[in-house]
Amino acid sequence: MSDPANRPSFPNPDTLRWSALILVTALITLMFFGMIKSFLISLIMAAIVAELSRPLFRRIRATLWGRRNLAAAVTVVLIVVLVIIPVVFIASMAAEQAFALSRSIVNIVNSVTENGASVTIPDWVPYQDSLDDLGPEIANKIADLVTALARYTVSTLSQLTRGTALFFLDTFIFLYALFFFLQMETPVMKQILRFTGLTPATQRKIADRAVSVSRATIKGTLVIGVVQGVLGGIGFFFAGIQGATFWGVVMGIVSIIPGIGPSLVLAIGVVYLAAIGQSGAAIGLALWAGLVVTTIDNILRPILVGRDTQMHDILILVSTFGGLGMFGAVGLILGPVVAGLFVTIWTTLSESVLTPQASDDDQAANI
Repeated sequence: MSDPANRPSFPNPDTLRWSALILVTALITLMFFGMIKSFLISLIMAAIVAELSRPLFRRIRATLWGRRNLAAAVTVVLIVVLVIIPVVFIASMAAEQAFALSRSIVNIVNSVTENGASVTIPDWVPYQDSLDDLGPEIANKIADLVTALARYTVSTLSQLTRGTALFFLDTFIFLYALFFFLQMETPVMKQILRFTGLTPATQRKIADRAVSVSRATIKGTLVIGVVQGVLGGIGFFFAGIQGATFWGVVMGIVSIIPGIGPSLVLAIGVVYLAAIGQSGAAIGLALWAGLVVTTIDNILRPILVGRDTQMHDILILVSTFGGLGMFGAVGLILGPVVAGLFVTIWTTLSESVLTPQASDDDQAANI
């Protein structure tokens, strides 16, 4: 007769069933995301744009007597006409100008060098011989820097305007998803959070704060950057600087840098105009930069951001450039949004973990 203590132990049937369910779920999930990974960026962008466009959709729906499908269609058409088409047009123009600028930048720097060489340096300035030797080298470094910037801009912006079937397919997926995301009473993010197992209160807190941070970041950086880029490009155009659209895009991107923004590019434009003898244009561009371009931030930011939660300038900076490196041109939006989610998740976690502990410490101190 065998000893019951020596009998092999088998796992609980419930444990086996749960393990099998988790394994099958993981495999199917990985297979699904592997299948749609090419369209994830389009779907994420559609979800973000739908959330930002929801107030507009609700106004249009109220105007159309509650017709959801028609209101969503009108909203999508407005986004295409007012946002997508202008962005693609400006991106294509900026890419063309950047390509032309990368080929002519050597002539521009040579012109500046020749004009700079005719300038007489006062006798009291020390190390005049060293300055004369460094002049050509500095000009060449500036040429290399601008050429590299132009080529990077070409490669980045060309992703928005590549005439391939993939681009049109991504655009179709984006618009199709946007049409249905707009009509959802519960946003996509809240529906995804339902599967996390978190409490409903935590889910609402994460969703609301993530939307608030993302909205503040996009409005406070992207919209203001677009406005400053347009104004700066207009200044360059009337000043007669080549590639005004390209430089406007550059100013829009660097507007995320705190304390510098488009001022650096505008200052380079003013110095260039002064170096080639265009004193009137240089003064006009300097006045336009100081009175309009650099001050519009202080006017628009309180209006656009309002009470939304803002991220620190350092996070905005690194997330925008990091998003550009990881996602391409759409990283200007996705980068800050991912950073907003990062801040939201960790803030919620710290509040959930540390707040009860602080309460216990306070109670202990009171005792």
